[in-house]
Amino acid sequence: MSLRLERIEISLLAYAVIILCTVAALSSLMVSGIDVYVAAFIIEYFIVILATAPHYPAETRRERIIGAMLFVIFSEILIRYLIELLK
Repeated sequence: MSLRLERIEISLLAYAVIILCTVAALSSLMVSGIDVYVAAFIIEYFIVILATAPHYPAETRRERIIGAMLFVIFSEILIRYLIELLK
């Protein structure tokens, strides 16, 4: 019996490991803002999807929808920080 992972499983494992490392790193730096965590998770999501995810038509459509929603959230966080910076 051989253990063979599908691309989607590799992508999920990679994302889980990256999230775990990010949480550990940000916690050790005493970062308490949830928006920093969310922005980091969104950037990591795009990196993992581009690097490892399968590109079948159904997955591609789903990735685009999720990616668009995450991009809107990331943009909102970025705009909020820019407004605070310009005040």
